[in-house]
Amino acid sequence: MRNKIIMFSVVAAVVFASACNNSGNSTQNQQLTVASDSAAVKYQCPMKCEGDTAYTTAGQCPVCEMNLEKVTQ
Repeated sequence: MRNKIIMFSVVAAVVFASACNNSGNSTQNQQLTVASDSAAVKYQCPMKCEGDTAYTTAGQCPVCEMNLEKVTQ
């Protein structure tokens, strides 16, 4: 029984540590710039997670992590 508790604790610690380590994911660290009304090309989340927020560069939605899509004007 004691071995099972120790093994569970080790597995839980590894899962927790790996879940908190986001520094290796370059797409999450990408800086998005909110587009102004005069920006020629805009990108938005297809799920509209942030309402009408648009960005000047392609990337991933900071809320749902879907790829941003070009907005047709």
